[in-house]
Amino acid sequence: MSLRHPATLSAGIYPFSSLERSSLTSAIGLCLSGGGSRAAAASMGALRGLRSLGLLDEIAVLSTVSGGGWAGVPFTYLPAEISDDEFLGGVVPDPRDLTWTHHAGDDPSRALDVISERALGSLCTRIGLVEFLDKAAELATWYHDSPHVLWCRAVGALILEPFGLGDVTVGGSPASYFSSTEKWLNATILADGRNPGLTAAEFQLVRKPGRPLLVTNSTLFWPPGVHPRRPAPGSPALEFFPFEAASTQVGAPFAFRDGLGGGWIDPFAFGGQAPTTALANDRVVLATPPGRFALSDIAGTSSSAFVGPLIEHFGEQHPWLEDIDPVYPYWPVLTAEESAAQAYYFGDGGNLENTGIMALLRRGISRIIAFVNAETPLAWDPSAQQVVVDGQLPPLFGLQPKETGRAYTAYPTPPAPVAPAAAPFRHDQVFESHAFFELIERLWAARRAGGSALCRQTGLVVRDNPRFGIQGVGPVDVLWVYNTPVTAFRDRLSDVVKLGMDTDPLLYGQFPNYDTILQLHLTPRQVNLLAHLSCWNVINEQSIGGLTPNAELFRAMFR
Repeated sequence: MSLRHPATLSAGIYPFSSLERSSLTSAIGLCLSGGGSRAAAASMGALRGLRSLGLLDEIAVLSTVSGGGWAGVPFTYLPAEISDDEFLGGVVPDPRDLTWTHHAGDDPSRALDVISERALGSLCTRIGLVEFLDKAAELATWYHDSPHVLWCRAVGALILEPFGLGDVTVGGSPASYFSSTEKWLNATILADGRNPGLTAAEFQLVRKPGRPLLVTNSTLFWPPGVHPRRPAPGSPALEFFPFEAASTQVGAPFAFRDGLGGGWIDPFAFGGQAPTTALANDRVVLATPPGRFALSDIAGTSSSAFVGPLIEHFGEQHPWLEDIDPVYPYWPVLTAEESAAQAYYFGDGGNLENTGIMALLRRGISRIIAFVNAETPLAWDPSAQQVVVDGQLPPLFGLQPKETGRAYTAYPTPPAPVAPAAAPFRHDQVFESHAFFELIERLWAARRAGGSALCRQTGLVVRDNPRFGIQGVGPVDVLWVYNTPVTAFRDRLSDVVKLGMDTDPLLYGQFPNYDTILQLHLTPRQVNLLAHLSCWNVINEQSIGGLTPNAELFRAMFR
């Protein structure tokens, strides 16, 4: 079998200046943050909970980062033969009903040790650094000329393939592109004989009705050719820029600068050389890229932070790991035929912004639900007399990630230096700083009351952020859902379940804030506990400590 390879493709381009936001102003967007298997397992519960309340189909845009994309990509492209009931798992409203071990005749959705191979969370039981190493080594025989695709193809094999979405490889390239719905494909890509060399069978499409527009978020490292881990002596310092891949378009979503940005192109046309002909009616004809840009590329690039731990743990024995960071040719849409493509390194979306909120603000969405599936539990710093939250949140408000014993500090005006750990996020501010302190105080109050760490902020002022393509966005409402221990959920667990957790602190001592790297491989019980908690954070109908019930907070976002 060989791929039909038309010499040229006709692709739509979407200049950043033409982004249409009016239809999304009143829409609802959902963010699934990064965080490896922890984020994927929590996302299964979040999606399950929203579906239980009848709200999931009302989400317009789903913005994902890294491990959140491991959930978002298969959810969006789930084959028709896998039901959402099986994929998201059953709802158990009362934690008392969860059982440590399944017994014949019992409802398997209540048993923590049972997970279907077709359930989203099952991917967390199949992956780990060793598993990724073994799969990348196996695939290296197929891609010996292209080591930079190995991470993404390993993600495709281990995470997407079990759901029928892996790469069918022909001639060293995936056989499938991806797009949105069949209607979109026929109207924008195959219509009017634009691409006679392509057929619908060559595309992974959104098969289930009601799915939101998927956006996966990654990082583009500038300037081109500078290795993000081994820069050559004298190389300029790398700058980080956002890069997004949606079901309908892919590119650097901000105004043109430094050879970057300017908009998006159809995903099937990404990854090749720039066009040599002028643009016409927002379309361009260009040489067919040598490799097909696939779902494994967007899920893998967005989650490529795990290449670092692979190199750290196994690089000495396997030096070829040094070259598996994703690399793609990129040319800016805005200048199109005037700019040659250059090879850029791409990285995990969490290198730059880990919540996924920027893609929703870019589209002018005014109601946002943000699941912050953090590794850091909410805590109190007695020295600074402040609440401690994960480092991904403060930069959105212009504040540096917190250092123990020190108060939150605003980012200084560039080019004033900041600590290396804080530097990549210095351009992330979109909200006013005072709103951050309101947020963490309310999250902490909910946590101390024993409830879920939820906070709905209304009328948040959005600051322009040219680096992320955010301009002229009106006030937004954000429902923050923060991953942290919930006393009311824990107290409702049976004594048998609590005993099982307490006697194995290696697995459950950090629940629900599993370690992003060291707990990449999860057991069914770890997955199910986190998913049930995340679902309960959505569906709980009871007031705790006089606070608004969780379910009511979610329903209010849709009114």
